[in-house]
Amino acid sequence: MKRHLILALLLSFFAPLLQAQTSTFRDSAHFSINQGNHPVGRSDFAIEPVKQGQIATPSAYTIVSHGSVTLQNTKFSFSNSGSLNSNLAILQENLNGIVNGSAVTFAVRPAGSNFAIDISADGRSYRNSISSPAQTVFFPDFDMSSYDILLRLVAMYPDTPVSALIPKQTGILSTATLSPQADVQGTLAGKAISVHHTSLTIGSVVSELYFSPRNLILEVDVPSQTFAIVRENFQLQQPPPPPPNQAPATQQQ
Repeated sequence: MKRHLILALLLSFFAPLLQAQTSTFRDSAHFSINQGNHPVGRSDFAIEPVKQGQIATPSAYTIVSHGSVTLQNTKFSFSNSGSLNSNLAILQENLNGIVNGSAVTFAVRPAGSNFAIDISADGRSYRNSISSPAQTVFFPDFDMSSYDILLRLVAMYPDTPVSALIPKQTGILSTATLSPQADVQGTLAGKAISVHHTSLTIGSVVSELYFSPRNLILEVDVPSQTFAIVRENFQLQQPPPPPPNQAPATQQQ
C-alpha cells in the first residue's frame, strides 16, 4: 500500500513535466523548391526550444532558416534568425537577403502594441511601425518555418485570427485564412502517412498546405506560380482519377 502511495506521488510530481515535454515545439527539415517539374532552389530551417543548461524548456524558441532560388530573371537567397516566446509571439526577426546581387535586410521587434521595423535596401535605410496582432507569423518567401509556426498557432488558438507579416516594401500585414480540405495520403521516409490538407489564402495568393498529424509542414504548393516546396523524403500520393464520364470534384475555395 505504501509502495503504491509513493508511486502515485511520484507520478503526480512528474505529470506537469511530462505535459511540458510533450507540448514542446521543435522541428528541422530540408526542402526542395520546384517550379513545374524542375528544381530551382532549396530551403531549410530549425525551430528549437531555448535551453536552460542541459534542459530544453518551452519558455521560448529560436528559429534559423536559409534558402536560395534561381529563376530565369531572378536569383534570390535569404537567411533568417528569430525568436518567439512560449505563446509563439514574435520577440525578434532578422532577415538578410540578396536579390540579384543587391543586399536587403529586414528586422522586426515588438515596441509596445506595435512592431518596429528597420529596413535596409539599395543603400538606404527605412523605419516603419505597424500594429502587432496577438497571433502574427513572420512570412518571408520560401521560409518553411513560417508554415510550421502558423499550423502550431492555429492548433493552440483555433478561434483566433492569424496575421502574416510579409517582409516586402516597408512591411505588409495581411490576414492568413485557412480552409480545411479532405485528408490525402503520402509517404515519408518510405512509410505511408495520412496527410492533412488545407488551403491558405494570404492577400491574393492561395497555397495548398500538406502537413503531418503533428502539424509539421510536409509540402506547400502554389498553383498560380507553379511552385511546389517539398520536404526531403516526402512524396504526396496523387488522388486517383475520377471514374469515366464523371467530372472531377470542384475544389473548395
